[in-house]
Amino acid sequence: MFNLLSFTGNVVRVCSRGGGSVDDDAESTRRIAEAWMEAVTSGDEEAAIALSSPSIVYTNGGHVRRYEGYDGLRDIIEDFARLSGFLSVAVLSAVAEPGIVALKRRERYTLPEGGVEIPACSFVEVADGVVTLWADYKDLQPLDRFSA
Repeated sequence: MFNLLSFTGNVVRVCSRGGGSVDDDAESTRRIAEAWMEAVTSGDEEAAIALSSPSIVYTNGGHVRRYEGYDGLRDIIEDFARLSGFLSVAVLSAVAEPGIVALKRRERYTLPEGGVEIPACSFVEVADGVVTLWADYKDLQPLDRFSA
């Protein structure tokens, strides 16, 4: 099997050659997940939707509500846009298997009281070349110093 990643603007397309599914390869899965995360956190709605299943689901360890489908994805992108200038997101490392990627992330918030870094881990599931699930977990303890 041969997987080809092609870039059109910020949109990543994965094409399969040789009969296998596009997510048979851990490297392809990782590239899709990282490109998708970059699209979502940078506000590139077109790329994020192109890399998402219409039935995508986002969960966050019980901290916020569940988002579903393209409307939910747009809500998440709008949340990131509202925080533009106050939030930066960095993927620090990735571990992938075919169909699932663990992304170790850091969210850095700039607040009037000072900056705070929130460690996070995302599990991103990929099927048929698109993201189907984003399960996100954050350590919110660094925020405790602002709520005291």
